[in-house]
Amino acid sequence: MIMRTLTKSDEYFYEIVHDLKAPVLSVDFALKNAERDDLLEEIYRINKHNLNYIENMLTGYSLSKGKYCPNFEEVDLLKILREEIRVLNFLIFEKNLKVNINIETQKKTVVLTDKQLARQIILNLLTNAVKYTKNGGDINISFLGEDKFLKICFLNEYDNKYLKTCSSKMGLEIVKRKIKAINGKFKISKNSKEFCFNIGFKT
Repeated sequence: MIMRTLTKSDEYFYEIVHDLKAPVLSVDFALKNAERDDLLEEIYRINKHNLNYIENMLTGYSLSKGKYCPNFEEVDLLKILREEIRVLNFLIFEKNLKVNINIETQKKTVVLTDKQLARQIILNLLTNAVKYTKNGGDINISFLGEDKFLKICFLNEYDNKYLKTCSSKMGLEIVKRKIKAINGKFKISKNSKEFCFNIGFKT
């Protein structure tokens, strides 16, 4: 990986993002161990989503500048999936979506990867799935243990229009960069009903 020095504009970016991160971290710290009613629980989840988004920005920018060094370790994808689905619960509930995890608990879901990048990749693609699934729809998640492929599928009413939107294209480019950093694979597949993200992890 090519290492580049940070410019003044890079430093300015980091300063802004870290300024944004500080109050979000404060809320996270205040609510993490507090007794929470339904309202505070929703606030906590939204705040956690914002914190993950900020971390996503920092990591993505570091990767683009060649300043991020992945730390490979054994990571349980099923555990990350469940955690990130909980983070997105407020959006899932708002759209009345059903998330089906079609993974046998006894099946080995541990892969060798960078935990932070894996979490951000999964959160990014799950967020897209939630965003582009129509109200009342299903999101189906499966894991092919033999090939280490995680599959996130959803009913997509936008079909090819999804790939033509600027924000989606930019988001997917960042995801691809992160997957490349962990020596993984990424492909999109679709049929008449489902649109699927396929993420291959290092075996």
